[in-house]
Amino acid sequence: MPSAMPACSPTRAGPASPTSRRSMLKPSDETPPPSWEEERDRIIGLGERSFKKSYYPELRSNLSRLERFRTLLDFSGELVVLFSLPDGEIVDANTPADPAFDLPAASLIGKPLAALGLSRIDRILAQLNADTGHGEMPLHHETLECLPRQGGTEPQQIDVDFRIALVEGAPYGTLLARNAAPRLAAEARLRLAARVIERSSEGIIITDADCNIIEVNEAFEKITGYGRKEAAGRNPRFLSSGRQDVEFYRHMWQQINETGFWQGEIWNRRQSGETYPEWLSISAIHDDAGRISHYVGTFADITEAKATEARIRHMAHHDFLTGLPNRFLLTDRFQQLAAAAERNNTRFALLFIDLDRFKNVNDTLGHSVGDQLLRDVAARLLSVVRGTDTISRQGGDEFIVLLSDINTPDDAAQAARKLIQLLGEPFTLGEHRITVTPSIGVAVSPEDGNDLDSLLKHADLAMYDAKQQGRNNFQFFRREMNARSLELLLMESDLRQALKKREFELHYQPQLDFGSGEIVSLEALLRWRHPERGLVPPADFIPMAEETGLIVAIGGWVIEEACRQLASWRSNGWPALRVALNLSAAQFREKDLHVRIANALVASDLPAEAIEIEVTESILMSDAESTAATLHALDAMGVRIAIDDFGTGYSSLAYLKRFPVDTLKVDRSFVSNIDDSDEDAAICSAIIGLAHSLHLEVVAEGVETQAQFEWLARAGCHYVQGYLTGRPAPAATCLPAR
Repeated sequence: MPSAMPACSPTRAGPASPTSRRSMLKPSDETPPPSWEEERDRIIGLGERSFKKSYYPELRSNLSRLERFRTLLDFSGELVVLFSLPDGEIVDANTPADPAFDLPAASLIGKPLAALGLSRIDRILAQLNADTGHGEMPLHHETLECLPRQGGTEPQQIDVDFRIALVEGAPYGTLLARNAAPRLAAEARLRLAARVIERSSEGIIITDADCNIIEVNEAFEKITGYGRKEAAGRNPRFLSSGRQDVEFYRHMWQQINETGFWQGEIWNRRQSGETYPEWLSISAIHDDAGRISHYVGTFADITEAKATEARIRHMAHHDFLTGLPNRFLLTDRFQQLAAAAERNNTRFALLFIDLDRFKNVNDTLGHSVGDQLLRDVAARLLSVVRGTDTISRQGGDEFIVLLSDINTPDDAAQAARKLIQLLGEPFTLGEHRITVTPSIGVAVSPEDGNDLDSLLKHADLAMYDAKQQGRNNFQFFRREMNARSLELLLMESDLRQALKKREFELHYQPQLDFGSGEIVSLEALLRWRHPERGLVPPADFIPMAEETGLIVAIGGWVIEEACRQLASWRSNGWPALRVALNLSAAQFREKDLHVRIANALVASDLPAEAIEIEVTESILMSDAESTAATLHALDAMGVRIAIDDFGTGYSSLAYLKRFPVDTLKVDRSFVSNIDDSDEDAAICSAIIGLAHSLHLEVVAEGVETQAQFEWLARAGCHYVQGYLTGRPAPAATCLPAR
């Protein structure tokens, strides 16, 4: 062995004096201490010379035990040191296996305790000397720093146990030192685990094997409302909400016992009494013998997650703006309704509702007002339908109503009339009071179809028919609508290509001066020459162009073509001729309309007064502020402004003062009956008189008879336009030769 143990006396005499004992334990300064092997041989030799033959086997056995004990000490990771008191001189030590102690025993024996390189070693010696003075032998513990070993830079932490031990009746100091790093690391891991548990956002419960709570964390307290002291020692079942039955818990514990783990959604109760959903995981913890020693439960309050899930589920099935069922939920409701109707041999109807001219609301008042209008429309619809009916928003201003269990189509008609009356009441949106009207198409099952797509298609066709019938009414689907629908679909496709293919042309109708009979102006009228259908009437394609938005591009072409043609006429004998242009509401919503017209005038080298823009009263009313700005911009350029169909709308006479108007056009509906109707004659006289008073020019439209012509001439009308003086004709034939 590498180090020596204290020598043993060969006699059985009493204990030696301290002086003689120290001489045996302490090697001389001149002679190095003997090795274990040398000491063993010396003792054996001594035994062979001094003892009787019968003692030799016992001595040999004791020495073997001593050697084994020394080997055990050296293989231990702990440093064991025996030192004298009161001076603290090391008299024996082992060589531990832990590399933290780079201290061979032979280098320590005879050295002071300070040779161990431990901090505060003097405190150990002082404590033991004090214990000796008091006659006490308590065990002390310290954690000390050890100087770095083998080129290290950081001191090591060493756990030290020390106490007094009696050797042959005399007090000696004993010191047991071990590397503190494993303990400190384990404690750090425990502290980290404790912090993780405490700081976790999930509630944590730790119970013993009998399910009695021994520890909870802060999140548990926040979620449940119970503090640590209130929960300690209780079974977690005190949190139960009662929503789960006995079978639920039986299955849960069966899985825990079989697999050691369970997780799932469960409802518990807070201290306040409120029940809440949580996601719970339970793990069984086993000891070294494989027995369950603890259970650990972790849980998260999923109240908000459940609410979010419900919102997402609602959003997936409902319109985000109105909260009404969307197409997905409508399909589900339809399937249920259709199945019930087939089972009970009953009928049901689908109503397709479209708000008339809703786009004008968005364009004039803004989308926020339009959105609020849609919400209010949805609320009104919900207020009158039955609980068994379904209302759905399909997008934009389109709504679907599923009417369940109707006896006859007249039940659907009655519902449609009720909806028209309901939606016809004005809506108050902030400072705005808005009136909208619906066009409704009705399809009845099973006559008009059994599946949702068929009924939607047929109700949609009926709705468009309602619009063509003047809006603000309802129409039932008729089989002939399918053929008309196909025709309109093909026409729309052709219309989109007509501008590219140069299929549009302008016809012109002259306006004559009543006094001289001279043509002073021409109204440009759009025509579509279809390669197969021939000349398509404006009433058949203008509304379609407005619905599809193509009217803006088509209207731009009209402006440019009319200016080009007018420039040609002015260069060929008609120097003072004007052209009147009809513009759509969509064109007036374009912010750069005046720029487009100015560019067309420049391109054709025309003066601004050569163009007259005709505006209907409905356009003036639809967006008064924007329209006024555009008209004033045109007036500033020198472009003439005429109000078309004057007297047929609902504009106030104040608009004549507000807008820069040059001309009033008396509508043909008044002109056609001036011979027979005193009222129409009076209206015409009033309009002409108003124009004279305001220094405006006046044009009479739709003049077809000589009697009408003469009456208007006597009334003081400035210009005449109608079949009597000239029908609309292509540019090549609309003017006489000069």
